[in-house]
Amino acid sequence: MDSEVFAGDIHARVEADHAFRVAGKIAQRLVDAGAVVKKGQALARIDSQDVRFAADAGKAQVAAQQTEAEFADAELKRFQDLFNKGFVSKSALDQKINVANAAKARLDAARAQSSVSTNQEGYATLTAETNGVVTQVMAEAGQVVAAGQAVMKIANPQEKELSISVPEAKLGEFKGKGAAPRELRVALWSNPGKYYKAKIREIGGAADPVTRTYAVRITLLEIDEAVQLGMSAYAVFVGANEADTLAVPLSSLYVRDKTTGVWQIAADGKVSLKAVSVVQYRETSAVIKATNGSLKPGDIIVAAGVHKLREGEVVKPIVDPVVTGDGKVAYAPQPMATPEAQRKLAFLERMFN
Repeated sequence: MDSEVFAGDIHARVEADHAFRVAGKIAQRLVDAGAVVKKGQALARIDSQDVRFAADAGKAQVAAQQTEAEFADAELKRFQDLFNKGFVSKSALDQKINVANAAKARLDAARAQSSVSTNQEGYATLTAETNGVVTQVMAEAGQVVAAGQAVMKIANPQEKELSISVPEAKLGEFKGKGAAPRELRVALWSNPGKYYKAKIREIGGAADPVTRTYAVRITLLEIDEAVQLGMSAYAVFVGANEADTLAVPLSSLYVRDKTTGVWQIAADGKVSLKAVSVVQYRETSAVIKATNGSLKPGDIIVAAGVHKLREGEVVKPIVDPVVTGDGKVAYAPQPMATPEAQRKLAFLERMFN
């Protein structure tokens, strides 16, 4: 069995940048990074003098248009009476009707603009859109910001995820194409001994143009207080992709004719070739499936020099200090052609024995 590690950091599933909807100079910043806020809580305020003037101008414009509309209605009523008595023509009446309609339309437009100005006056205070934690502050008091410029980022800490980047060659494993789902776990770099159950929630639809990696979001299940936003963590795929499969070093594969196999070392040191089928090739290993269960986890196999072995040959397993885990590799004693080669073999035997 083997595992693959993908590093990333902890994020909230829902993160939102908060920005003023109008431009202006920030007069107050009311919360700091790390603050827990409630929905509707004030976060910052900008100088509202300009927007207040705009709101007052809008109200004055409404009052002026209201006066014109009332005058146009009064004129229309007088011309209606004169038309009924035959003193004015139909065209003159139609003209007054058009003037009254235009005045009413201008009044409606002034009221709408005034409502916008009044709303903008309310936008001078930035409020939290949801309950959460302020994870980042991007502007300070005294700074002039544009409308829509991010001022703070608020995250909902209830759902936490691991954000990682996956290379193109590994994307198929996350999508589970052609293989059974693999067990996925997440661990913190600060506490690597504890693993959390996890599942893949989202896979980016396109690769990053610079790194050529895909963004993947992994939801953590049954988390505790040790998992905090911004922490470094990593995801681990445990085991091979399919049931009854094993991961072996690429150097352990022996191909003869059309048959692929690995050399298994018996208790008496004799090697025997076990036929296998390769499920998947990786950077330094291969996922194999043994034929008829001839190979199982825990068996000792030859990891190097497989092309020099013959069926039934006796080898001596040794421990490679560079290899982690069981670290068991084997070599086949070969006749040495020169005294120098014999001295090297004696040195190796003393080192490992």
